[in-house]
Amino acid sequence: MSLLSPRVLIVDATMLRADTRFTGQLEPLSQQVVRVSEAAQLTPERLAIGDVTVEEIEAAYERADAIVVMGGEDVTPSLYGMDTDYPESGTHLREADERSCELIRRAVDDGTPLLGICRGLQLLNVACGGTLVQHLENSDAHRYLPPRDGDFIRHPVDIDAGSRLAQYLGEHLEAVESAHHQVVAEPGQGLRISARADDGTPEGLEHESAPVFAVQWHPESESSEPSQLPALLTGLRSEVRELA
Repeated sequence: MSLLSPRVLIVDATMLRADTRFTGQLEPLSQQVVRVSEAAQLTPERLAIGDVTVEEIEAAYERADAIVVMGGEDVTPSLYGMDTDYPESGTHLREADERSCELIRRAVDDGTPLLGICRGLQLLNVACGGTLVQHLENSDAHRYLPPRDGDFIRHPVDIDAGSRLAQYLGEHLEAVESAHHQVVAEPGQGLRISARADDGTPEGLEHESAPVFAVQWHPESESSEPSQLPALLTGLRSEVRELA
């Protein structure tokens, strides 16, 4: 590990979707994380975890000093004890989800700093044994339906004092950008909800002992308040330096 530029592994589910339009919506978000990581003196490496071999995942994890798990499809319901019969159920990427959960559990066990974004938050919760609300009754307050489903809804978030997220972002954000219809139901082992929207919807999650934290919103959106993603990635880098 180089303390000057720790390596951050940026994990996407896949680049091989049949729905190329959705990949096209997600790709600028991952590219933004790459750019801001470099500005935060991190060395980014991307991994489409569903598209590579187990050996390639292992090698990428061994190179990583920190991890960012990106957004995407709904998490495979069977991984948290539910079925696919719910409103707006769509494509589920079981292999990518299983691999992501395994990677997250390993990061928690090893104390590897990790940031989850949107689906990344949900995968963190499922990996630790938690459950998800499969469809919010007020989901229209947290994402747009087509034809605006590539846009983000803005809303405020309150963050618990003393949390990692508060350390990096403060205790209140007037505007974050969301695009989700699922959220944490029961937090997984060792996890706690650390931020909520003004309607009570969980928007932040973090581990009680490991340097692992996540946001349900999209700080990597180009239209997001520009200080949020740099603050989170700088926080991730500081977690790496604490371990050195």
